[in-house]
Amino acid sequence: MDEKLKIKFIPYEVLKNKRTRDLISDLKKNTIIIVDAKLTPREEARLIRAAMKKISSKFSGIELNSLELSEIKKDKTWSDVIKEKIIEIILGKKRGMTIIGPADIIKKIEKDPTDLLLFMK
Repeated sequence: MDEKLKIKFIPYEVLKNKRTRDLISDLKKNTIIIVDAKLTPREEARLIRAAMKKISSKFSGIELNSLELSEIKKDKTWSDVIKEKIIEIILGKKRGMTIIGPADIIKKIEKDPTDLLLFMK
């Protein structure tokens, strides 16, 4: 495994077209991946399943957490909700961010209502 820690920012549009095995390959090389959108539960499950199949003495799995921007603002009007849905439909993604990293580097990713805290080992 590489000793240096890398952080890779990936647009959601690229992530959708990227193979899961390519993401796992990056994660095995001590890369933390930050995506500019909240992954869907199906995308998260697919990534977790793929990572679990690759667990070995050299790769202990992944840590992942997402933050959705619509979760931040609690007092939303109907117009806010409609605007968010229109943006989601137009962009094809949920506004937010996702952090994915190797479990042997990331102790945990804690979700606060307005941010994600990354705790490293």
